[in-house]
Amino acid sequence: MVKNFARILLISALGTALGTVAVAPTAVAQEPPVITASLTGNATLVAKGAAVDVEVVYSCSSEFPETISVAGVNVFNVTQRVSGGRIATGSGTSTEQLVCDGAEHLVTDRVVADGGLAFKKGDAVARGTVQVCDQLGCTFFPFSGSIRIR
Repeated sequence: MVKNFARILLISALGTALGTVAVAPTAVAQEPPVITASLTGNATLVAKGAAVDVEVVYSCSSEFPETISVAGVNVFNVTQRVSGGRIATGSGTSTEQLVCDGAEHLVTDRVVADGGLAFKKGDAVARGTVQVCDQLGCTFFPFSGSIRIR
């Protein structure tokens, strides 16, 4: 009888402890920053069309959690119709580290012509992403639009 009573007390105490653990609030994960990015519409011809410097404006709502390892803006493609209906294209691989303080920031990414045709002054289309990576992988926030190369 005493043995059974001790077992009941032990099971009851264990159940209460497990119940407390199950009901205890879990730590709230830090919200990821809210990121926006867009082309300003401005670009500058570099080295007689061998490249284009493309302006991007972005904002990031707050500081990144410590788990973020890479965060940057990358204009990875510019396409422009040039003489004779041909298409000049280029790609960029640079990233600029984000500053997350709630303010808007201007970055300039260089896109190098890679299709054998030079860029010229005039209208073009650009695409890019804001990239945020941690140990689980990367998240991309795409942007695209028209630019005016000057």
